[in-house]
Amino acid sequence: MSGRRLRNFCVVAGTAAALTIATATGAWANWSKSPFSLVQGTTSQQWVDEQYNEFHFTGCDQAGTSNSVNVALWQQIDFGTDTKIDTSTLTNCFNGAGYTSTATQSNLPYDSYYLEVTKLGSGCGACTGAADKVSVDTTLAD
Repeated sequence: MSGRRLRNFCVVAGTAAALTIATATGAWANWSKSPFSLVQGTTSQQWVDEQYNEFHFTGCDQAGTSNSVNVALWQQIDFGTDTKIDTSTLTNCFNGAGYTSTATQSNLPYDSYYLEVTKLGSGCGACTGAADKVSVDTTLAD
């Protein structure tokens, strides 16, 4: 390859790599999943966050118990036991397909986090359900 062609190739490859890293980082913080299983013990994907986050459960439905779900926010600890940051009881999302329950947390240290369904309704271990969509947003500005 000539010097000029090699230089052009390096510029294109470098730009592509930078764009890949830039877009992957943003996608790693905010995410959504449709549908999301509401079964006790279900965990979400992890995301990186600091300072603020909110999660939304939309269009929830469950069979066998009252219409609520407890969701814990966990901080993932690399070399130790994960830390439970908060637990939220969500009910509004059970009012119908377009209804959303939202929980927010602030003053979070920079780290990896995930959600866990800890209880459905009155605590029925065999109960199941689903949310049409679950999303995490780490930006306070919206």
